[in-house]
Amino acid sequence: MSEPLAPVLAPILAVVWMTPLIGAAVAAVLVPLLIALYFLKLRRRATAVPSTLLWKRSVEDVRANTPFQRLRPSILLFLQLGLLAFVAFALMQPRMDLGLSSGGRSVIIIDASASMSATDLDGKKSRLAIAKEQAKERIDQLFAGGLFSSIPGETMVISFSDTAKIMQPFTRSSGDLKRAVDRIEQTDGGSRIGDALSLARAFATVVNPEAQGATASEGATLELWSDGQISDVSAEAIRPGETISYHVCGRADAANLGIEGIAAERSATEPGVIQVFVTVRNDGPEAIETDLELSIDGARRSVTPKPVKVPAAGGGPAGGSGAIASRGTAAGTAAVPYKPGYERVTFPPIIQPRAGVISVALVRSDVMVADNRAEIAVSAPRRLRIAVVGAVDFAAKNVVSAIPAEKVEFLTPAEFATRGVKSDEFDVVVATPAALPEVLPPGRYLVLGVPVGIDGLNAYGTKEKLSVRSQRSEHPLLHAVNLDDLFVAKATAIAPASDIESIVEGPDVPLVVVARRGPVAAVIITFEPLDSNWPFQRGFVTFIANAVEWLGALDQAAVQEEHHPGETLSVRTAAGVKEATLTLPDGSTQTLQAREGSVTFGPLVSAGTYQFRWADDRGEQRRMFAVNTAEGEGRIAAADQLSIGTQVVQGTGSEGGSLSDLWPYALTAALILLVLEWWAYHRKNWIRPVRGAKPVRPLGAAAPIIRP
Repeated sequence: MSEPLAPVLAPILAVVWMTPLIGAAVAAVLVPLLIALYFLKLRRRATAVPSTLLWKRSVEDVRANTPFQRLRPSILLFLQLGLLAFVAFALMQPRMDLGLSSGGRSVIIIDASASMSATDLDGKKSRLAIAKEQAKERIDQLFAGGLFSSIPGETMVISFSDTAKIMQPFTRSSGDLKRAVDRIEQTDGGSRIGDALSLARAFATVVNPEAQGATASEGATLELWSDGQISDVSAEAIRPGETISYHVCGRADAANLGIEGIAAERSATEPGVIQVFVTVRNDGPEAIETDLELSIDGARRSVTPKPVKVPAAGGGPAGGSGAIASRGTAAGTAAVPYKPGYERVTFPPIIQPRAGVISVALVRSDVMVADNRAEIAVSAPRRLRIAVVGAVDFAAKNVVSAIPAEKVEFLTPAEFATRGVKSDEFDVVVATPAALPEVLPPGRYLVLGVPVGIDGLNAYGTKEKLSVRSQRSEHPLLHAVNLDDLFVAKATAIAPASDIESIVEGPDVPLVVVARRGPVAAVIITFEPLDSNWPFQRGFVTFIANAVEWLGALDQAAVQEEHHPGETLSVRTAAGVKEATLTLPDGSTQTLQAREGSVTFGPLVSAGTYQFRWADDRGEQRRMFAVNTAEGEGRIAAADQLSIGTQVVQGTGSEGGSLSDLWPYALTAALILLVLEWWAYHRKNWIRPVRGAKPVRPLGAAAPIIRP
């Protein structure tokens, strides 16, 4: 396109045609018919006749006219062609950003999740960067003024990923709004819009905060910049008086290869040996081969011996999901479920006797690099330190003594009251309820009975002659534990709070529960083992071993679980520690206060390695956590429409502003042309004398005759 023509054609190219074929078909049929009628129109020559006897001859001359005439310029033809053009234009349902401002409230909502880091639009800028540019252009349009604009309404800016954040409350300052858009930062989290909509509605409806009132009739105009990969959008709904414009950020055919998950496991017989497992996901239409590289603390340790082939995705379009309407699906037909391609890779065992961070990376590049690497933190092999407090029955003592631990100490309640305040001295405490103080110090407990120092158990009596009604067999506490023959003669009846997890249920009351209260975690058996036949069964030995191992692994597992943005990290420290230093993935540091023997940080925003450091009686301590990109964010194909509740919102492509319908303007112009055509037609056929002709009085006529 030449430069002089660009300003002229730009508005035409910016028009979005909703039904172009209908208007084109109408124009293709009616315009040729109209022109054909003008070709066939008989041309009558004005003739003055002195007598009515001459009318017959004039009529015969008209019948003899040639049916096809030379097309001559006619004002009626031009008006009728214009009328048909505007009607066809309206039938095409054109839409265009007119920059009209209604003066109402607008909310700019920008998706900052991990998938918005893809660079599929121009290969350089991320989707988020382009969305921010478009949002600032939209702000300029809202505050530009002009003939069609009213006083600019208030506008606010919200960003969201796992959670929403108000970047700028409602204001009429375009400068503040654009600076707020610039402050939006890329995250590696997921995409959930529920909090953003709640914030937008809360601020948009409460006009006068002092009056504590809401004006539900004043719905805001929501303008959303996203790629449509929003996990909770189908659970939301557009409220009355509310409008939403969806600006699509990204390509519908964008494909991505990334690491979906990572896990590691230390050998039970050789604790210094670790094996790593990785799942690679392909959202593209073709199978992809890639190498994978494994590193520990930044040092390369292993590479796959040959490229890993990840199968192609199958089913429906990559941009579709439960919340996103499938594209290209005929009405009334079921869309084929979308299924990405997966390949699971197992690395050969590696020797790693120390703590460290294991990372696996794809040896390739694509439009989204955030999920090309995954990390997991491992701790150094260690053995547990166990304390047995009070009159624990012989069966439990024998089981605990047989566990391979660093040390097992048997303490009286008085000794534990003195030494138990040091939360880092023992990894697990096995005790009876009578041996524990009313206020439990931070730690992890296996309690053979119902203690009084844990809120939410709500003991209310006893139950007798109980058997197992149900159990959570998938829980690690019940691994390889058979409870079919368990009989309990007497148990304490409890009504646990909703946040207490029931593992084994009797007919009326829980028999085994897990309770967590800040730095205190406890596995509680609601009956004394000697009041049952459990100590004489093999399952009792397995359960005690599982419970001690599970409690000892809390917060300090040899291999940690995978963490994602949006979560909160927590690490236990010694009781005397006041603060800890956190090093973030970008290298910056923060000082965090320790409370009740623990330090927490969150919610997480970025993927990478987080390192906590603090000092206690044993010197400097260090704890590392690996955080990976949110699950599901590797699916980057943009959706061209959103299903919000029961309504479908069509995306507007990459336009900077919301689109307005042009067909009402076209129909108005057609109506004006119709009136002009009616006026021109009747004006041409008004009765008037021929210029220069004189009336002629024929013989026998009473009055002169003139040409109609």
